[in-house]
Amino acid sequence: MIKNIFLPFMVIVWVLIGGSLSAKDSYQRDPNVDIIHYCFRVQLNDSTDRIEGSADITFSLAKTTQELRLDLAGLNDKGAGMVVERVEAGGQTLLWHHENKRLGIEIPDTLSAPGIHSITVTYSGIPADGLVISKNKYGDRTFFADNWPDRARNWIPCVDHPSDKATVEFIVTAPGRYTIVSNGIPAAVYPVNKGTNQRNLVSSWKEEVPVPTKVMVFGAADFAWETAGYSKGIPVQSWVYAQDRLPGFLDYRPAVEIVTFYQDLIGPYSYKKLANVQSKTMFGGMENSGCIFYYEKSVTGKNNLQGLLAHEIAHQWFGDAVTEGDWHHIWLSEGFATYLEACYADSMLAGRNLSDNMAEMRKSVIRYHEKTHKPVIDTTIVNNMELLSANSYQKGAWVLHMLRQELGDELFWSGIRAFYATYRDRNAMSSDLQSVMEQVSGRKLDNFFRQWLEIPGQPVIQWSWTYDEKKKWVEIDIEQMQDQYDFEFDLTLGFSGMQTESGPGNPKSTLAKVHVGNKKEHFTLPVDFRVTEIKLDPGTGLLFQEF
Repeated sequence: MIKNIFLPFMVIVWVLIGGSLSAKDSYQRDPNVDIIHYCFRVQLNDSTDRIEGSADITFSLAKTTQELRLDLAGLNDKGAGMVVERVEAGGQTLLWHHENKRLGIEIPDTLSAPGIHSITVTYSGIPADGLVISKNKYGDRTFFADNWPDRARNWIPCVDHPSDKATVEFIVTAPGRYTIVSNGIPAAVYPVNKGTNQRNLVSSWKEEVPVPTKVMVFGAADFAWETAGYSKGIPVQSWVYAQDRLPGFLDYRPAVEIVTFYQDLIGPYSYKKLANVQSKTMFGGMENSGCIFYYEKSVTGKNNLQGLLAHEIAHQWFGDAVTEGDWHHIWLSEGFATYLEACYADSMLAGRNLSDNMAEMRKSVIRYHEKTHKPVIDTTIVNNMELLSANSYQKGAWVLHMLRQELGDELFWSGIRAFYATYRDRNAMSSDLQSVMEQVSGRKLDNFFRQWLEIPGQPVIQWSWTYDEKKKWVEIDIEQMQDQYDFEFDLTLGFSGMQTESGPGNPKSTLAKVHVGNKKEHFTLPVDFRVTEIKLDPGTGLLFQEF
């Protein structure tokens, strides 16, 4: 996801206050309950913003359980919210209580034993959030689900947390002038009549791959759509407002080659189609599984959306197929998408290169740290919107970039592919990524992951150097100036100067790598030419700040 289209491309030791690669957020989960499948029936109309809904929820119990707890927002002081009408299972009415955005359902003895069970929740109301009912830029009425991070509870009863992934079906009844797009593939479309003057259409879409609620959506608008092409048999579609058909199809068409790029780089795409959808999302882009929503003004006809498309499409692999198990590990989604977009641009877009992208991202990380001294895995955050920061995006991307320098290209990409293959359509934590990378590389990476993910900031380097022409060496002094913690890292130095032993002198340059493990370091490095300049990190491989 991109928070808005203007995002740049871009103190204390955390372990002592509870940071951990396996740290969990505060969401109260029942480990004995696993939602397997949702079937949401939603009825829309144009006379009111009120929706009529029912949810068939199939769940598994690991052991005998007396209550099923779901997320569902009740009425607020403005009268918006959902009202539960009844809860049933197998024709039996169940007891329930609804308060504090939680729906508690008493499970009778006939349903409480370990195994798979189903219930149906019938409800209605005006969504306070989550399902955005509004007018688009042309004044046409539209409906767009916009669930991230935990706003699905405003219009559907669910376990609204990324750790509980499930398959989903949306059966949407709407006036016939609307076309519906959703996760998965269409299962049915048929008319129903309501009254004498209104003709409704029922549209059913099924997603058979488990996904988290943050990316379970549908959109209803006056759409034009096309299949822009196929990527290894996967249809890649463009869905735009009917008035934007020609410019929209042009702008979204590069998605086909982007999907292929990631399939070749990482592994197979997980879903049966990808729809790129012009929408009313509050974000620049929202990576809903197989049904990405982009802000409505993304369509310009200028064919300049490759960066945005590449970011959101990367999420189909990381964030959707591989989903963070807790909100505090969102860098596994946003950091991956940010870095993969930069890798795509480096390979495929003229005028974009990885080194320049990483340099810009480094500036963003440093600016953010100057205001907020927090680590990437920040368990103090309770408002999930605050996770949309340079720590999750740009610093997350830098963690991957530095891991790539640490392991080398072959091992790094082998590790990324293994991580995806292992956790595809499942949940993962940062410790899982570390474990896979250690298995692939045969190296222990505890210190790397701990210092870059759990400790705030980055090295702040003060340095000086002298060249001794008689002894043919360079002496370099390096001191880390940041407080509290001394980082351990490899630092590449770029030497340039003149070869003067014969003739008038010829320009010469070379690279050297030193290992910094203490607050102060002194290095003596032999050279075979007169050094006139030294640059720190000339290849842009380290997240650091010069003092």
